[in-house]
Amino acid sequence: MSGFKAIIFGATGAVGRELVEYLLNSDDYTLITLIVRRKIERWEKLESKKLNIIIVESLDFLIDDINKIKELIPDIHNYNSLFNTLGSRVKYGEEIFRKIEYTYVLKTLEICEKYNIKHFSFCSSNKANKDSWFLLWRVKGETEEELKKRKIIQKISVFHPGILMERDNDQRFGEGLMSWIPFIYKISVKDVAKSMFIVDLKFNNEIKKDSKTKLDNNYEVLENDDMLKLCNENK
Repeated sequence: MSGFKAIIFGATGAVGRELVEYLLNSDDYTLITLIVRRKIERWEKLESKKLNIIIVESLDFLIDDINKIKELIPDIHNYNSLFNTLGSRVKYGEEIFRKIEYTYVLKTLEICEKYNIKHFSFCSSNKANKDSWFLLWRVKGETEEELKKRKIIQKISVFHPGILMERDNDQRFGEGLMSWIPFIYKISVKDVAKSMFIVDLKFNNEIKKDSKTKLDNNYEVLENDDMLKLCNENK
C-alpha cells in the first residue's frame, strides 16, 4: 500500500471518532489503525479496507510492555503519524486520570521515538497549566512540559481547544452551559479533528517532498483560534 499510514489512540472519544472519518475520507491515507478497547456503532457500517481496528483489553500494555505494540502492528516502522486523543474524567479519580492524560500520552510518544514515526499529535486543552489548582488543567500542563523536552522525533503538534461542542459520544452539562456564555473559547469536535488532520497531512506532504527536511522547531501549539482559522481556510 502506498500513501500515509496513521495510528490513533483514543478513536472512540469525541475528537477521535471524527478524526477517523477525516482520515478515511482522504485519498492521501491508505491505512488507519485504531488501538481501542471496543468498537463503536458507526464503524460497524464501514467496509473500508483502510481501517484496521485492533481490540485490546487494556491500554496498560503501554506501561507493562510497550514492545507489545510491535506484535499488534508488525509493520509499525512504516507508519507516518500517531494521534493521541485519549481523554478521561476527573470524577474517576486522580490515579486513573493521570494515567490516561499523562502516562499514556508520554508512552505513545515513546512509540514514535522507538519506531521512527515522524509526527505525533496530541489533543490537550487551552487551559493546560502545570501550576493550575485544577487537576484537569494541571495534569495536561505537566504532560505538555514533558513533551517539550522531547527532541527525538521530527514533529510534535499540540492542540489547545476550548470548550468542545457538538459531541457525538456524550453530552456534558458544564460544557453545554458554558457554550451559551460569550467570550469563552469554544470549538466543535469536528473542527478539532479537521485541524489535526490538516496539520498532519501538510507535514507528511512536506516530508514526502524532501525526507531530509529539518524543521526549525519540532514542537508547535495550535490554539483554539488557530484551529478555527485553519478550518475556515480549508473548507
